[in-house]
Amino acid sequence: MAVAAIHTGALLDEIEEVFALSNSAMGRLFGVSRQAIGQWRARGVPGSRQEKVATVAAVADLLLHSLKPERIAGAARRPAAAYGGLTMLEMIRRDRHRELLDLVRASFDWATTA
Repeated sequence: MAVAAIHTGALLDEIEEVFALSNSAMGRLFGVSRQAIGQWRARGVPGSRQEKVATVAAVADLLLHSLKPERIAGAARRPAAAYGGLTMLEMIRRDRHRELLDLVRASFDWATTA
């Protein structure tokens, strides 16, 4: 297996675990089929999707280090005013993942929230 496939496979695993997603839900998150997610795990994420996967993994990592792991999946599924009434997962599905990362970073920036 290629190094890129291993790395992106690990990112997919982290996203799946942190957000408590099935392969079907992962597919919906990234706008592909569950079979495509399986292919990404085996062959690596296509170049056109790597930025989104990396950004969503960064959101997952930030949440993992800032919240209790058992609370993340629920938080990601709860609509929030900060996200215009959307959930984190809806933001990702709508390709607003970069905006979500910025918002999540800002929410845990204790220097600016004090």
